[in-house]
Amino acid sequence: MSAPLTRRTFGLAAATLAGAVSARWLVGNIHSGEARLLRPPGAKSETEFLSSCIRCGQCVEACPPQALLLATLAEGLSLGTPYSRPEIQPCDLCRGHDTLECIRVCPTGALSPVEKHQDIDMGEAVLDTEICFAWNGVTCRSCWHACPFPNQAIVFDELARATIDEESCIGCGLCIPACLTDPKSLTIRPKGATTLAAQAKED
Repeated sequence: MSAPLTRRTFGLAAATLAGAVSARWLVGNIHSGEARLLRPPGAKSETEFLSSCIRCGQCVEACPPQALLLATLAEGLSLGTPYSRPEIQPCDLCRGHDTLECIRVCPTGALSPVEKHQDIDMGEAVLDTEICFAWNGVTCRSCWHACPFPNQAIVFDELARATIDEESCIGCGLCIPACLTDPKSLTIRPKGATTLAAQAKED
């Protein structure tokens, strides 16, 4: 005969089930490369970041342009960790400040110091050439003007069409609100998402 289901037992069982579902959701989506969040400057690899971030929210509070959000329960084990949605507010690299404030206030090293802005690796911009004005006969340099590294991260080819240099793009997302198309021609692929997606295909 099974033991009676007490309130405490029920609570533990529910918490275990919720944790298992969240873990399965997170692992499956990280593996596919589809659910990766755009992390702040200086973030370690996703696995290291999740294990070292203590979900204190200090980076969110310190961010001058308020470009950081805290992940909700929908993000599984990423709950409470910082991420950016550049279509709402991109990272402006703490313009007017001497340091990157999110890194400065991080108490655990989940966000590691970078020597210069060019060393940041949040991700990389992805350009939809079917939407981009410059790729459809309309002169436009809006993304280039917004980019902190024009002629490096965003370069124009011989036909005046914008191209993204993956090595130079840091994934700040400043190009997204500057983009004039609707929907936007640009998105940001978080760091590591390409590798993870490729691994998922191989499996």
